[in-house]
Amino acid sequence: MKNQVVLRANAVPIYQFLSYMNSNPVPVSSGGKPKILDCGAGGPVPPLALFHQHGFDTWGIDVSEEQLARAESYCNEHRIDIHLQHGDMRQLPFEDDTFDAVYEHYSMCHLGKADTALAVGEMKRVLKPGGSCFLGFISTNTWPLSMFGQERLPGEYWGEEAGEDAVLHSAFTEHEADKLLSNWEIVQNEEHVQFLRSYAANCSIEDWMGLYDEAGYGGSIEQWQDNYGNRVNSFRYSHLFYILKKPAKHS
Repeated sequence: MKNQVVLRANAVPIYQFLSYMNSNPVPVSSGGKPKILDCGAGGPVPPLALFHQHGFDTWGIDVSEEQLARAESYCNEHRIDIHLQHGDMRQLPFEDDTFDAVYEHYSMCHLGKADTALAVGEMKRVLKPGGSCFLGFISTNTWPLSMFGQERLPGEYWGEEAGEDAVLHSAFTEHEADKLLSNWEIVQNEEHVQFLRSYAANCSIEDWMGLYDEAGYGGSIEQWQDNYGNRVNSFRYSHLFYILKKPAKHS
């Protein structure tokens, strides 16, 4: 019996998408497997391994050769056959209507807003009519957004992450996200909120006071200072997740 694939804790939404796919199986040719694409498939524990274990024909692209190598190492170690290749979700190296399902997980958030629109369009292009898509956006309900760095364009933040100095994160309002997905059928959408308790614990009183303006707090700065002891529920990372369907072609 093969070892059970267990993804990282932040991959809970991937399990939800898998559950949706298993509950709503796509029609495939006799003897075939549903074909799924991961846009941003690299990393030490690739989510595609889970879909492979559940009988999918698994394909993945990543713009980072380093991350692809880490995913390939995992697949080799666990004898998992996944089709991995270098590629950019803004210009997917596949023909139209190729996949039964496509998804990204915490990858698209590193694109600017214009490039996000390109990626969403590409995911739709390579998806078969009636196929399913899972994707997400950082919500502007995240606080403080300045933890992602300096806002250079509206909703686009550049800062340090995992030792890299210039990492982009884009944040969307729910209205912006819905508008970007207006030509899809929205099957499910929900907001996931993670309270950043360790971030709050490491926030000094000086840092807390520096967040007064960003918080849009209605009280005085003295009252804001008094709230320092209750900051644990203030720091949050919010993500908007969608399960989508590509509309069937009209006859």
